[in-house]
Parts: sequence; C-alpha cells; structure tokens
Amino acid sequence: MNYNPNEDEINFINDALRKFNDEKVGPDNHELLNIVEYDENGNVIAGILGGTYWGWMYIDILWVHENFWKKGIGSKLLKSAEEEARKRGCHSVHVDTMSWQAPEFYKKHGYKIISELNDIPAGYKKYHLIKIFGDKRG
Repeated sequence: MNYNPNEDEINFINDALRKFNDEKVGPDNHELLNIVEYDENGNVIAGILGGTYWGWMYIDILWVHENFWKKGIGSKLLKSAEEEARKRGCHSVHVDTMSWQAPEFYKKHGYKIISELNDIPAGYKKYHLIKIFGDKRG
C-alpha cells in the first residue's frame, strides 16, 4: 500500500472512475465556474470557485475579504454564479460550509441544510446545503 501515490497514479485512478461513471450515467460535462471581484485598485477582494456537472452547480469556496463584508459582494457573486449555472442547464446547487463560516448567509439565499456533521473540528459543525432552482425563494 502506497500512502504517497505519484501524479500518474492519481490520474490513473481519476480516469478509471471517470470512465466507470461515464459508462453508467454518461459524461458529467464538468465545467469550472469561477468568478472574482476586484476593488478600485485591481486587488482581489472576493471570489466564488466551483463548477457545474450533471445538472448541478457546486461551490467549493465563496470568500469575501473582511473589509468588504456586509456590502452585498457575496450575494452578488452567488447570484451571478447561480445565473450562469442556470444558463448551463443546472437545476440545483450544493455547498458545504462550517458553523463559523456562512450557514446563515446561504439560508438567507434560499439554501436548505440537508445534513450536518458534529465535532468537525471539536465543538463545531459542518453543514451540507442545497438550493433547487425554481424554488419560491430561488
């Protein structure tokens, strides 16, 4: 057993799983969906990183520099990403967030908690949320 596979081995495993999935349900048509926001000096102040696949959008990271919190930038990024996902034919979005991060932000935007993990890290929670487009709040 190798706990440090090389890049070729990792690519082999990823390709094998991709081939298996394609044979079962067809290609996922994965496409990155990344948006960055800048200040007046061209500095990055916020961004959303994720993608789309199998009719879903996923969010890996939504980050806003703390000097720009409560100014609507996170909401603007989220809405822009959701609009692009709809154009790509997505019906839903999923995201994970930690209890000290943004569960209330996502809930405010129509996301529903579908699961939570306790004590990750100790004393905190990790939430998995989804939003289905076409929902009254969507």
